[in-house]
Amino acid sequence: MRSLYFVPLLTGLLPIIAIHLTYLVSAAEGFVPWCFPYFESCTSISATGRHGTAYFLFKATMIPAAMLLMLHWSLSSLWLRSLGDSGRALPVILVLGVLGAVFLIVYTVALGAAGDSMRLQRRIGVVLYFTLTYLCQLLVVWRLRRITRPGAILNGMLGLSLCTLAIGMATLLLDVSIENYDDYEDAFEWILALLVHLHFLLACMLWRQTRFSAGFRSLDV
Repeated sequence: MRSLYFVPLLTGLLPIIAIHLTYLVSAAEGFVPWCFPYFESCTSISATGRHGTAYFLFKATMIPAAMLLMLHWSLSSLWLRSLGDSGRALPVILVLGVLGAVFLIVYTVALGAAGDSMRLQRRIGVVLYFTLTYLCQLLVVWRLRRITRPGAILNGMLGLSLCTLAIGMATLLLDVSIENYDDYEDAFEWILALLVHLHFLLACMLWRQTRFSAGFRSLDV
């Protein structure tokens, strides 16, 4: 039997590393300004992967990240089932999670391509990736609180999810209430992306704590 906690670990770490690495490369090549994007809102995540070396780096890391995401949600259903969950939410988590990964691929492939149709694909891809991924994370937290005794890690996942929701709602309110929301939008994007990906690192800790593992058996013919 092999422990599987490395799957959510990589699912969370790879996008975080990819986003920050492409920013550093893009800034070094002069395509985006040097700043601290979480507060200064100087560039969007998308802008870091549109030009130069970062264009290829972003695609080379985010497409594998999407494949890891598919694997993560496939295994998450098995993990919840191993903990005693037999609810109807399991196939929903699987389907929505895989769809979110597909839209991440759509966004990644369209990034850097010219034209209104590509711009629309990027917008649809990134919005549905984050939305569906976040919904899956909420469903996992809900199911875990139903079938297990809440501990520090699970409470942390819940707090992270609520924080993500609060910031997401705040961005909607600011968008319709202040005229210069565009000056802050990129910073919110960076923060929300970080929170969504940190969720997987907490899931990694739970998978390890519950000793979720898998093995292969040979069939006698």
